[in-house]
Amino acid sequence: MDLDAPARLSLRSLTNRIFLSAGLILGGIGVAVAAGAANVSLLPAALCGAVIACGNFFLMRKILEKAFSGGGTVNKGFVVQYALKFLGLIGVVYLVVRYGGFDLLGFLLGLSSLFLGALLEALARSFGPNA
Repeated sequence: MDLDAPARLSLRSLTNRIFLSAGLILGGIGVAVAAGAANVSLLPAALCGAVIACGNFFLMRKILEKAFSGGGTVNKGFVVQYALKFLGLIGVVYLVVRYGGFDLLGFLLGLSSLFLGALLEALARSFGPNA
């Protein structure tokens, strides 16, 4: 094993952690709704936010994989694709918040699944064998 080589980022593991965090958020909201501590309108809003977050990560991963597949050079279309993805994300979030009729708290909780998944992956890697 080459100790000088940087650890390769496992996108499969990160994807699984994002799905896990989305499931934990939806499950937690479901338990809160069942216990009567939360309004049932949080659940579809959180589901919508989680789907948008997972879709955003999927597109981001595809764009980055294509951009860095050329070896040492970065594809020039990367900047345009990434900017268009970001603008599309802003547009979708705006449309959902403005016209979707979803509970805003639930929607933001669902959107946070991307951040929580990345946090879970970082924590798992910090306690891993190379830590």
